[in-house]
Amino acid sequence: MENSTLQQLINQTEEALLQAGASNYYQNVFKTLTKQLLLYAEEHDTDSFSMDFGLQFLEDHYSMSSKIKQKKWCATYSRCINALAEYQRSGNVTLYLVMDKRAYTFPEGFKNSAEAYISHREKIGIIKKSNKISSLYLERFFAFLKKKNISSLDTLSLKDVLDFMTSLSCYEKPTINHTMRAVRYYLKYCYENGFMEKEMFSKLPNPHYNRQSRLPSSYSANEVTKLLDSINLGNPCGIRDYAIILLIARLGLRSSDVANLRFSNIDWEKEVIRLTQVKTGNPLELPLLEDVGEAIINYLKNSRPKTDSDHVFVRQVPPYTNFNPGAVGALVRVHLQKSGIHLEGKKKGSHTLRHSLASRLLEHEIPLPVISEILGHTTTETTMAYLRIDISELRKCALEVAI
Repeated sequence: MENSTLQQLINQTEEALLQAGASNYYQNVFKTLTKQLLLYAEEHDTDSFSMDFGLQFLEDHYSMSSKIKQKKWCATYSRCINALAEYQRSGNVTLYLVMDKRAYTFPEGFKNSAEAYISHREKIGIIKKSNKISSLYLERFFAFLKKKNISSLDTLSLKDVLDFMTSLSCYEKPTINHTMRAVRYYLKYCYENGFMEKEMFSKLPNPHYNRQSRLPSSYSANEVTKLLDSINLGNPCGIRDYAIILLIARLGLRSSDVANLRFSNIDWEKEVIRLTQVKTGNPLELPLLEDVGEAIINYLKNSRPKTDSDHVFVRQVPPYTNFNPGAVGALVRVHLQKSGIHLEGKKKGSHTLRHSLASRLLEHEIPLPVISEILGHTTTETTMAYLRIDISELRKCALEVAI
């Protein structure tokens, strides 16, 4: 693929997107963008593609840097360039598709070991979403090996795995870390279960990145109130969105759990919400706060379309299907942008409201284990990340410096 002309690469990637089940929207954007890319390449007298060239095109043709600063950048443009680079490198576009909409297939020489490994993860309680991500990373690994004519674990060398890690250098550090973690533990499983004779796990580096160095965004109590007050309750969408955002802001629910909320999860008599978390698979019970309950009732009485769906929140237009987590996050972003809150330098997704709730709980000196339980974290270590946003508590820990 690396020796293909730009036109050939575009045609091959477009076909791969179609075969992999990419959305019509994504395919249409890809076609529009690549037409412009071909004209740009002609102007620059080139017939080949590289990631650097693709990024320069986005900058020159779409003013990427300034659009990002203005919060007006269309991320799908970047995905299109990434898809071209991914197909050129590995012959597939699977990283740029929704995981739940595609099946994972492993090459014949790795099929038995990879399927056994994923089955092992399922048996020890690893959730479906995490296993899909691991399958995706292994698929990428096998695609790289195929290009090197390596068709089985018997012919795999340590250098091959290190070369694969080097090939990931164009990705963000978290992606490199997660990909290599999947590969390392797959190889560890293969050695321990007789699929391969060479022990590689202890010899492979684990590319770390400091997750804690990235401070999470949060909004003050006044800003959250301003967000809620800015929502127009005079139309059905506003009534629905208010109830959704209140659930996240007051109870700290993840967008996936809001999207998956069913009527059976709400016990009106005992005033509690009981659900199984989509992300962790663990049960969660939270109090149905008065204002949250009133917002949901208002939605059910005055906004929700008549439908047989057992999901609490549905779309306002036919066929009235339930939300997906991405749609929940999108409506939160829209209302944050309309709220008049100063957003520069802050994230705008639904997860930011979870951080904000954690911050307020910390300000009220709620014990860490209680916050972990409210947020549905499996360990308090995860919740420790939220401590980094409590500036007032950090000031108490600061040491005076002699001048």
